[in-house]
Amino acid sequence: MELNVFSLYDLGTLIKRVLSLNFQDKIWVKAEISGCKVVRGIAYLELVEKEEGQSDKIIAQQSAVIWQGTLQKLNGKLSEPITGFLEIGREILVLVQIDFNVRYGLKLVIDDIDPAYTLGKLFQQRQELEKLIFTEKLHEPNKLIPLPLVIQRIAVLSNEQAAGYQDFVHQLTENSMNYAFSLTLFPISLQGNLVEETVLIQLAEILEADTAFDAVLILRGGGSKLDLAGFDSIKICRAISSFPIKIITGIGHEVDETLSDIVAGISLKTPTAVAEYLLYHNQNFETSIQKMVLIINDKTRYKVQQSKLKLLRCQHELSLRPMRVIDRTNTKLQNIQQYLPNLIINRLKKEEVKLSFFQRLIELANISNTLKRGFSITQLLPGNKPLNDGVKPNMEVETIWEKGSFRSIIIDK
Repeated sequence: MELNVFSLYDLGTLIKRVLSLNFQDKIWVKAEISGCKVVRGIAYLELVEKEEGQSDKIIAQQSAVIWQGTLQKLNGKLSEPITGFLEIGREILVLVQIDFNVRYGLKLVIDDIDPAYTLGKLFQQRQELEKLIFTEKLHEPNKLIPLPLVIQRIAVLSNEQAAGYQDFVHQLTENSMNYAFSLTLFPISLQGNLVEETVLIQLAEILEADTAFDAVLILRGGGSKLDLAGFDSIKICRAISSFPIKIITGIGHEVDETLSDIVAGISLKTPTAVAEYLLYHNQNFETSIQKMVLIINDKTRYKVQQSKLKLLRCQHELSLRPMRVIDRTNTKLQNIQQYLPNLIINRLKKEEVKLSFFQRLIELANISNTLKRGFSITQLLPGNKPLNDGVKPNMEVETIWEKGSFRSIIIDK
């Protein structure tokens, strides 16, 4: 039996003929970008399809190319540079022409891109991640971290060349209140697949820094929804939620809100709005201090005024007190002068009465007066010594009475 053998070239030619017959028209293909590089105006892509639910399991892979002319056409069609749109990990819907070369094999020549498909996919993914944020309550923790009364040491995640960052720095440093701020820039990628990686690295760097920062800012100026999609990363959201320092975001325009904004401690619309907020925050503190100074000054003035009034009252009281003492003393002296003669007279009368009383007692005690009242006095005559037990017979005594006296001898006792 003779074997039907194809040469490699013949096989390639057959495959090319089959593909040409079956895929004469361009077709729409959806895939995920796993690699992209632009060389001399030509974009070379690697497209893959992964098994549903298995983010790492690739079930199909194909190379694709966008020629220079098509690349320029797409740059005019999209709201952002095509190189920014072709982000690794992004799902795209592309219009391709299947091209098979016998030597170089199969490749997809991209002729058009449907950005609406990519936006729809991003919106769907964002909805799922937003639901996850609220399920895990990632939107609460950083909001509970208080800001210091004065914000001065600030870590900024942005890019030095970005217009939004430059506007922020100008508005913050050229403020009319002359507030001073210490800004430390931690550079990050503001779009594309490096946003997540650079943000996570720089948040870790902030925690390792020697400076104790008062707040952390994530700033990015305006752009398309695809430009801002990098800040819808769930890993960034978890890092912000668990971060121990208050994080303030100013990402995009007023109509934009990323998932990072949802979980941030404070979310503001633009970088310049962040600058205004910081100035307003510090101005509030200064105003409160000024109010306290006014209150202290008012209370001090009141206390001083009250003390002065009290001193004046004391001074007046002290000036009047000696006069009052002198007046009371004069009044007392006048009273004494007025009543002293009477007091002396009354005292003399009392003393006179007392003297009369004592004189009467003396008179009553006189022997002659006693004899006149009928009493007599009997006494031993001299030479008769009294005994311890009284008198004895034969002692001579003399008896004196009012009319005279007589002597007698004791016969018996």
